[in-house]
Amino acid sequence: MIPGSNVLNMAFNLIGQQSVSWLVATGRTQNALGNWIVTYAAPVTVKGSWQPIDAAKYTLLGLDMAKKYFTLYASASVLPVERGTSGDLIEYNGRRYQVEDETDWFGVDGWREVKCVDIGAAA
Repeated sequence: MIPGSNVLNMAFNLIGQQSVSWLVATGRTQNALGNWIVTYAAPVTVKGSWQPIDAAKYTLLGLDMAKKYFTLYASASVLPVERGTSGDLIEYNGRRYQVEDETDWFGVDGWREVKCVDIGAAA
């Protein structure tokens, strides 16, 4: 495939998409106790492919077996947790997920693969 052809959008013609809510981390401040409080923008609906990560791959990927992980493939610049930042959140099917890791094809083909961990019920 040619860079810039966005193979993900081509695949969506065959596999379909799900709608998820994307909450962009807009900043963080410390409260009086020294805990970081993260602020998020209002949710934006994004279409993509939401896939569970096979538990058999958890060890290979260094994931915590006590948690549930999913991958989102989307044409959106979703950002993971990094040093000094909190990362974005995804809400899907009544649950909230922290974006933990990414494979960034956004600059080349306009999409990202992000790994998300379930952090509880959506607010």
